[in-house]
Amino acid sequence: MNYKKENDVSYALGAFVVFEALNSKPNFIRKIYTHKEMKNSEEIAKIYKLAKKHNVQITEGSKLIERISGKENVYIMAEFNKYYNKIEAGNQIVLHNPSDMGNVGTILRTALGFGIKNVVFIKPCVDVFNPKVIRASMGALFSLNVVIYENFEDYLCENRNIIKYFFMLDGKNTLQKINFTNKDKALIFGNEASGLPKDFKSYGQTVFIQHSNKIDSLNLSIAVGIAVYQMTKQGL
Repeated sequence: MNYKKENDVSYALGAFVVFEALNSKPNFIRKIYTHKEMKNSEEIAKIYKLAKKHNVQITEGSKLIERISGKENVYIMAEFNKYYNKIEAGNQIVLHNPSDMGNVGTILRTALGFGIKNVVFIKPCVDVFNPKVIRASMGALFSLNVVIYENFEDYLCENRNIIKYFFMLDGKNTLQKINFTNKDKALIFGNEASGLPKDFKSYGQTVFIQHSNKIDSLNLSIAVGIAVYQMTKQGL
């Protein structure tokens, strides 16, 4: 069995990611698989202890691990039920149509690192439960409120009152000049190739991350990291 987006289950690959899944979402873990070439370590011992605490079965599954992980060297894997969150109070990162799994994984990890619990995705977008996204996030996915909307209008309907900052190449103000409000706010970013649609300018304040003219734009995950750092530097 290979991973499929339409299935109700996904997989956390690697010891660190398995531990994060067990630690944050133990009730969703179906089973843990080990590879015949797995070697014992302190990290593996912690997984066994936590699995026993939460009554999660551990079984040998070398072939399944190899099939799911592809060419990656993976020796332990957790199978879990997909789950869905709701946005909680606090700041948000909103990604409009992101298409790169590596970028999304990095953004999830960055969000957790800077204490932003809500990460919103607007379809069409990357499958956030793809094992490659989860591994790229180093398991950060399991500690976040990841919420997916069918379109931006649905997001707006449920989040009308939050202060919104739209990051665009032709934004009105540079990031360095933004004084972020101390209220809950959303940092909104567009697709890696096309950015945000131009009509988004009517929804709120637009922001530009200034850089040299040697490049046309920043990588999405880099842009998010810079924006989040600038915001938290203000103590917000």
